[in-house]
Amino acid sequence: MQQVRLEVEKRSTFGKGNARALRRGGSIPAVLYGRREDVVPLRIDEHVFRTFLRKNSENVLIDLDIKGHGTETAMIREIQQHPVSKQTLLHADFVRVSLDEPVTAAIPIVLNGTPIGVRESDGVLEFPLRELSVHCLPALLPDEIQVDVNELDVNEIIHVGDLTVAEGIQVLDYSQTMVTAISPPKVEEEVAAEEIEGEEMLEPEQEEPELITRKRSDDEDEE
Repeated sequence: MQQVRLEVEKRSTFGKGNARALRRGGSIPAVLYGRREDVVPLRIDEHVFRTFLRKNSENVLIDLDIKGHGTETAMIREIQQHPVSKQTLLHADFVRVSLDEPVTAAIPIVLNGTPIGVRESDGVLEFPLRELSVHCLPALLPDEIQVDVNELDVNEIIHVGDLTVAEGIQVLDYSQTMVTAISPPKVEEEVAAEEIEGEEMLEPEQEEPELITRKRSDDEDEE
């Protein structure tokens, strides 16, 4: 994996108020930690960081160029976003890594092609697992895991165990976890459900009860 350079600065201010002031000034508070070394508080230019994220995955190896401190090899551990305005970046965590020690990361899964079950049978593509957890040396981390779904038909499933990864990469997810599948067309399922529901609502025809009466005779009146 290629290493990408990112320029940041050390910061000397702390607390929520100072963090808000940084954001108003166009910077994002951040921190670097890990490998039993000192925690380094950072500030990143927001525009520079957004451009960096657009061009690179969050699993990229970073040469973190810290002004007044030096260069550290790191990866992004977490990016905190505003709970309402997802476009607002609140904080970034970087963790130190060694090129000689394995790391664990979540790699995006990308589906390629249009499944035959969608093209020819109007099936529905299900895609519940969007990331694959892997453990390997930093240099072996892929940017993404590509999965060809062109030949996937209705009622067929691709599991984690069906994926192909490079040698030296350990997949941590359970092998029988479903990555993607083609479900039958929803229209047919809805029609069937409506038919069943309609049958349940119909009640068996009931015959009108026979009215049994006995006309009172004149003789009975006389009694």
